[in-house]
Amino acid sequence: DVPSGFLVGQAAHRQEIQIDCCRAGTHLIDPALPELLDSCAYPLHFIDFEGSRVSLPYHEGMHPYEQALFQWSCHSIPKPGGRLKHKEWLNTEDAFPNFDFARSLKKQIGNKGTVFVWSHYERTALRGTRQQMEVYGEDDESLATWLDELGDQNCPRVVDLCKLAKDYYFHPMMMGSVSIKYVLPAAWESDDALREDPDFKEYVGTGPDGHLLNPYDTLPPLPIGEKEEVVKEGTGAMRVYQEMLYGRAQHDPDIREQYRQLLLQYCKLDTAAMVMIWKHWVNQD
Repeated sequence: DVPSGFLVGQAAHRQEIQIDCCRAGTHLIDPALPELLDSCAYPLHFIDFEGSRVSLPYHEGMHPYEQALFQWSCHSIPKPGGRLKHKEWLNTEDAFPNFDFARSLKKQIGNKGTVFVWSHYERTALRGTRQQMEVYGEDDESLATWLDELGDQNCPRVVDLCKLAKDYYFHPMMMGSVSIKYVLPAAWESDDALREDPDFKEYVGTGPDGHLLNPYDTLPPLPIGEKEEVVKEGTGAMRVYQEMLYGRAQHDPDIREQYRQLLLQYCKLDTAAMVMIWKHWVNQD
């Protein structure tokens, strides 16, 4: 219902296109987007972090609300046409995790190729870990150099898919949002090839009414005591991590394992979602 020419400001152009797409019931992928993605150097790494900032820190010596990075997921494509590979890391010990987190990630993605993220969070987290090395006296020159390079907001290796969605992709199902929780369902429903891709078959499902499910809604709940739980967003991941290491699961190996599985399946989907969106964009004619 917004009249043409009514919108002003930095976001006006995107909002106008979003309105046009909604009125036409279609989506738009700017032709520049597939070309930009095709220019990215291989291997391609799609990464996502889970972290926590709580008022009462988990570990001695930490400040209130100081960052603890407890999980990463990475889907990688080694070369054009190569098979998708997945690696992950999750802290399961009552110990400050950030430096082991960073070392394991460095081992996985190294110094070559393109690193895809969704928003600035990952680079901010890496810069924070680099600062913590100084505070805690962590002596690892190679790791420090790697964190400095990858955490730099101008690092040419790092490509923010969220920014690309904002600049080049418009779909009525996104409701004006560029959150991955909105962009993924839009791409998923628009692209039959994604749902036929063997790498993503575990996320294909329909609801009781026969409608296609958002992949996040296909994540299976797991029994935790007398009820079932599922993690579908970052806040839930923080809560489950805390329950796993410091809550009722601390001394119950069965519940602890269920919480671990909930975290792994959620973070894995976050990076799989990035690959799905990337494939949707690059496979356009």
